[in-house]
Amino acid sequence: MTGGAIHLQDFPPFIRFELEEKFRRMIFAKFSKRVGQVEVDIQPEDFWSSAEEEFELSRYVLVFGKLRGRILKTLEESPLRAKDIVERNPNVSSSSIYHAIIWLKDQKHLKKRGECWELKKDYFEHVRVSDLAKVINFRAKGERRRYGISIIALEMATFLWPSYERACDLNGVSFKNPSYGKYYQNHFALARAVKEWMKGDANIPQWALVAIAEFTHVDIEEREVISSYCLPPGVEITPYYKRRYKLPIELSPELDTIALQILMKGSEEGLVYPAKHKKEIFKRLYHTFGSFQSGRIPLSIREIIEKYYQSPSCRRNAIRIPSRMKERWEQLPYYEKTLSKILVLEMLFELDQRKGNYEIISRSRDFLEDVSSILKDLGIGGIKINKRKDRPHYRSYLPKKVKENLEGLKEQLEIAKIEKRLAFLAEKDRTKLIRKVKSHWGDKGVNIISNLKLDKGVRDLDLARACGMTPKAVRKILYELKDKAMITYIREETLELLEYYYFLNPDGIENFLAARKEVKE
Repeated sequence: MTGGAIHLQDFPPFIRFELEEKFRRMIFAKFSKRVGQVEVDIQPEDFWSSAEEEFELSRYVLVFGKLRGRILKTLEESPLRAKDIVERNPNVSSSSIYHAIIWLKDQKHLKKRGECWELKKDYFEHVRVSDLAKVINFRAKGERRRYGISIIALEMATFLWPSYERACDLNGVSFKNPSYGKYYQNHFALARAVKEWMKGDANIPQWALVAIAEFTHVDIEEREVISSYCLPPGVEITPYYKRRYKLPIELSPELDTIALQILMKGSEEGLVYPAKHKKEIFKRLYHTFGSFQSGRIPLSIREIIEKYYQSPSCRRNAIRIPSRMKERWEQLPYYEKTLSKILVLEMLFELDQRKGNYEIISRSRDFLEDVSSILKDLGIGGIKINKRKDRPHYRSYLPKKVKENLEGLKEQLEIAKIEKRLAFLAEKDRTKLIRKVKSHWGDKGVNIISNLKLDKGVRDLDLARACGMTPKAVRKILYELKDKAMITYIREETLELLEYYYFLNPDGIENFLAARKEVKE
């Protein structure tokens, strides 16, 4: 079950990605080849006039250098023969002039009519990234050599500079912020960073990768091109778990529960309180984001969740169920919307635990009001919010009747889901199947059957996530269902991965229904 994904362009702008080497070389080759010719939205005549006034040089010399610029300036008034151009520049050797003319011809800045060379006058009708880079280079002579960068690297930095400024504005980062990867003193500092990204010596930030991908028309999510990502100085996340690639990040009830668990039980440093919830939260994180080596929730995961759900406040007395989460629920079909709310309530009240009372304790009364509104929306009852004596907390118990209604609603959804997928059976047989499956394998068996389909195979790991069970427990029931021929499977094998996809088997289900109950001797 899914309602979309968090794509790479939706990540926080300063998360850094390690790119797969072949992909990195390909995307930067495309970028560096075409970036210089990109036209900039600047009034051409104003730009060139101001540049000529600032540097006291003609625009031709600024763009093409002394020799080529002088040749073009000479031809500005009227076409000339090569011999005439040589005569007007006595201080330059004729061979240098001929070579410069041929280069200008090859670059289509000159054309020959008869014996005369004629200037094409359309170049300065636009301002290009390469022109901006040359002017920037003129303004700070020696800086390019000091930073050890090429003019192409400076062109790439010039193109990316507006994206960098937007990323800083969106993220509320000052241009003088000393944080790693969030501050570049000038275009030359950014050009040096671009050089490092291109060589793979440093990981590329999200804002730059997205800008380059959009310019080169490369789909950064088409194949597995991200080796790892992190928000410095946090730990790296490898976007793989159980050999499955985890980008883009799937929007699911699992992600909703992760977000709420981090809001309720996570600290600003990524610690989990109380520690007994750590194993459960980390297991969900691995399944959703990929693997990482840390005893804390990585900063990048916290930032991704905060940005997507738009819940920046970490104060315990101000947390709420994010509005974006509730808005996404309303866009889902009835079954998925209702099940998402049920799963969140089960997590908040810890209904998977055996205990006498089920309660939520929070410093935020608004949070408990949000929980109460979810229960009312489901039409299963409500909760009372009580202030704890001499403590800054509020407490809400889940009444026994409301808990029973919640479990009944979930069971109705599962039955409806099974009935929809078992449309090949008569209504009487569907009821009988649910009853027999429950008598053999309990609610877990019913849950697994409700998530299997006739026409689309489902992996055991996906079943485990959907049913809230361990993969081992799911496989045990699957093997027993297969022994009774109620399900079938296909095997898909690649060089790196072996997977089984399970389907419902109509013939086997009918035989299961027709079989008499086994009598134990």
